[in-house]
Amino acid sequence: MHPMIMFSRINKWYGEYQALTDITAEVQRGEVVVLCGPSGSGKSTLIRTVNRLEDVQQGQILFDGHDVNGTDANVNRLRSRVGFVFQSFNLFPHLSVLDNIILTPTKVRGLKNSEARARAMELLDRVGLAHKAGA
Repeated sequence: MHPMIMFSRINKWYGEYQALTDITAEVQRGEVVVLCGPSGSGKSTLIRTVNRLEDVQQGQILFDGHDVNGTDANVNRLRSRVGFVFQSFNLFPHLSVLDNIILTPTKVRGLKNSEARARAMELLDRVGLAHKAGA
C-alpha cells in the first residue's frame, strides 16, 4: 500500500529565498500530522503545495499515488479530497467548529448533513476536540 501523501525532494523558491529545501516525507492514510516550527520555516508553504495552491520548482508530490504536479492532475478533484487547518480551529468565525468541518463534505461532495455531522464528530473525537464542536 502506498502512502496517502508523499513528498520527494521538494524545493520551492520565492525569488532568491528558498522556502523549502529537499523535503522528503510520507503521510499514511488516516494518519494525523502536525507541522510545528518557527514563523517562516515553510510549514504553510509545504501544506499549500499538496493541493497546488503553490507550485514547486523541484521534486514530486504524490497524493494517493497520483502526481499532484502532473499534467493529468485534476486539481478540483484533488482539492475536494484535501483538507487542512491553519493555526486555529475556527475557519469561518460565524460558523461553529462542527459547521466548518461539514461545509466541504456537504457542499462539494454532496454528503447528507446528518452523515457529515456524524463523521465530523468521529474525527473531532479522534483528535480529542469533540468538546469544541459547538465553539
